[in-house]
Amino acid sequence: MMARPWQTPQLLLAILVALVALTHQERRKTFMSVEEVPVSEPQVIATLQFVINDFNKKSDDKYNFRIVRVLKVRKQQIECFYSVFVVPWFEKYKILNKNCTDG
Repeated sequence: MMARPWQTPQLLLAILVALVALTHQERRKTFMSVEEVPVSEPQVIATLQFVINDFNKKSDDKYNFRIVRVLKVRKQQIECFYSVFVVPWFEKYKILNKNCTDG
Protein backbone atom coordinates (compact mmCIF):
# COMPACT_ATOMS: atom_id res chain seq x y z
CA MET A 1 0.00 0.00 0.00
CA MET A 2 1.55 3.30 -1.09
CA ALA A 3 1.17 6.60 0.69
CA ARG A 4 -0.60 9.28 -1.22
CA PRO A 5 1.68 12.08 -2.46
CA TRP A 6 0.22 14.66 -0.04
CA GLN A 7 0.60 12.36 3.00
CA THR A 8 4.41 12.16 2.82
CA PRO A 9 5.00 15.91 3.41
CA GLN A 10 2.50 15.85 6.28
CA LEU A 11 4.31 12.92 7.89
CA LEU A 12 7.68 14.66 7.51
CA LEU A 13 6.23 17.86 8.95
CA ALA A 14 4.82 15.96 11.95
CA ILE A 15 8.21 14.33 12.59
CA LEU A 16 9.96 17.71 12.30
CA VAL A 17 7.53 19.33 14.76
CA ALA A 18 8.04 16.47 17.24
CA LEU A 19 11.84 16.78 17.01
CA VAL A 20 11.74 20.54 17.51
CA ALA A 21 9.45 20.14 20.53
CA LEU A 22 11.72 17.50 22.09
CA THR A 23 14.83 19.61 21.48
CA HIS A 24 13.15 22.62 23.07
CA GLN A 25 12.23 20.57 26.15
CA GLU A 26 15.81 19.28 26.48
CA ARG A 27 17.15 22.83 26.41
CA ARG A 28 14.68 23.96 29.05
CA LYS A 29 15.92 21.31 31.49
CA THR A 30 19.48 22.63 31.33
CA PHE A 31 18.79 26.05 32.83
CA MET A 32 20.32 24.87 36.08
CA SER A 33 24.05 25.42 36.50
CA VAL A 34 25.72 22.38 38.10
CA GLU A 35 29.48 22.06 37.89
CA GLU A 36 32.25 20.10 39.55
CA VAL A 37 34.61 22.09 41.75
CA PRO A 38 37.93 21.15 43.39
CA VAL A 39 37.88 20.10 47.03
CA SER A 40 40.51 22.75 47.80
CA GLU A 41 38.10 25.61 47.01
CA PRO A 42 37.53 27.78 50.13
CA GLN A 43 33.72 27.44 50.01
CA VAL A 44 34.00 23.65 49.88
CA ILE A 45 36.33 23.54 52.89
CA ALA A 46 34.07 25.88 54.88
CA THR A 47 30.96 23.88 53.96
CA LEU A 48 32.56 20.58 54.95
CA GLN A 49 33.69 22.07 58.26
CA PHE A 50 30.18 23.38 58.93
CA VAL A 51 28.64 19.98 58.16
CA ILE A 52 31.10 18.17 60.44
CA ASN A 53 30.59 20.62 63.32
CA ASP A 54 26.80 20.65 62.99
CA PHE A 55 26.59 16.85 62.80
CA ASN A 56 28.83 16.41 65.85
CA LYS A 57 26.80 18.95 67.86
CA LYS A 58 23.52 17.16 67.12
CA SER A 59 24.90 13.64 67.47
CA ASP A 60 24.57 11.74 70.75
CA ASP A 61 27.66 9.69 69.94
CA LYS A 62 30.64 10.06 72.27
CA TYR A 63 32.99 9.98 69.26
CA ASN A 64 33.26 12.82 66.79
CA PHE A 65 32.49 12.28 63.13
CA ARG A 66 35.12 13.22 60.56
CA ILE A 67 35.33 13.06 56.78
CA VAL A 68 38.17 10.85 55.58
CA ARG A 69 37.94 11.36 51.81
CA VAL A 70 35.84 13.45 49.45
CA LEU A 71 35.23 11.81 46.09
CA LYS A 72 33.44 14.56 44.20
CA VAL A 73 32.04 18.01 44.86
CA ARG A 74 29.35 19.57 42.70
CA LYS A 75 28.21 23.14 42.99
CA GLN A 76 24.68 24.17 42.05
CA GLN A 77 23.90 27.83 41.73
CA ILE A 78 20.66 28.87 43.41
CA GLU A 79 19.15 32.15 44.47
CA CYS A 80 18.08 32.60 48.08
CA PHE A 81 16.45 35.50 49.82
CA TYR A 82 16.67 35.62 53.61
CA SER A 83 14.95 37.68 56.26
CA VAL A 84 17.30 37.81 59.24
CA PHE A 85 16.71 39.22 62.71
CA VAL A 86 20.01 40.63 64.02
CA VAL A 87 21.04 42.03 67.39
CA PRO A 88 24.72 42.75 66.69
CA TRP A 89 25.79 43.85 70.19
CA PHE A 90 24.62 40.47 71.57
CA GLU A 91 25.78 38.61 68.44
CA LYS A 92 22.28 37.19 68.07
CA TYR A 93 21.12 36.08 64.62
CA LYS A 94 17.87 34.36 63.69
CA ILE A 95 16.62 33.44 60.22
CA LEU A 96 12.99 34.50 60.02
CA ASN A 97 12.25 33.53 56.43
CA LYS A 98 14.09 31.74 53.62
CA ASN A 99 13.02 31.51 49.98
CA CYS A 100 15.27 29.67 47.51
CA THR A 101 14.85 28.99 43.80
CA ASP A 102 17.08 27.33 41.21
CA GLY A 103 19.29 29.89 39.52
